[in-house]
Amino acid sequence: MSKSQALLWLLLCLLATPTQAEPPGTGLKGDDIRIHLGAEDSWPPYSDAQGQGISTDLVKAAFAKTGLAPTFIVLPYARVLHDLRSGKIDGGYNVTLQTTTKDKYVFGQIPLLTVESYWFFIPGTHATIKSITDIPDNFRVGIIRDYEYGDTYEHHRHRFAEVQVSQQSQIIRMLKQGRIDAAVMFDREAEYALREMNLDAAIFDKRFLNHHGNVYVAFSQKTQKAKWLAEQLDKGLLMMKGSGEYDRILSDTNKEP
Repeated sequence: MSKSQALLWLLLCLLATPTQAEPPGTGLKGDDIRIHLGAEDSWPPYSDAQGQGISTDLVKAAFAKTGLAPTFIVLPYARVLHDLRSGKIDGGYNVTLQTTTKDKYVFGQIPLLTVESYWFFIPGTHATIKSITDIPDNFRVGIIRDYEYGDTYEHHRHRFAEVQVSQQSQIIRMLKQGRIDAAVMFDREAEYALREMNLDAAIFDKRFLNHHGNVYVAFSQKTQKAKWLAEQLDKGLLMMKGSGEYDRILSDTNKEP
């Protein structure tokens, strides 16, 4: 079965399931349904300081397909995760589905995005390092606080001297100044940040892939309507993929780095 056939089959299965007029167990209907989503404030072009970007556009459009209009609360990513765990918000993004997250939140079946992160070095340095297994213990690695970088990184991270910051621009400056030995950055985010800082991407050696993975809207386990929301989002995303709207949002030149 091809990927497009699998998506069509899943869409038909979802649409064949009777649509619920209300989230189960809440007694809420229509305009009374309130959905509060946490949008991170520092991952452009996906979600910027105002919570705007590719991810937010996808979430809005997907929920609109099922007649829902969430309220977005712009927060630092660490706060998004905190409020998800406490149930203060119903959902948040952009959360990677991996070993450290799969049991903490409720996920749908359809990822919001597929993204890649890479290891970046100063050109000409650490030439013998060609994979994560080559990285020595106590290596100074710059990452964004509370971001997920995949299961392979999680397996090795105890060996690294991590420097955790909140902004991509901080990582770029530290690597450029030699205050860290390497950085793990999502490629599109890094390109965007370098452009905003008027820096040439060639100042860094994007050496090898760290992680290729899926990013989701995660829903709080303390929200009764979490499973229902995940199902509605899945339906909307599949409808967008079928109509071509999903690809149009991804290729919007106004959001390209």
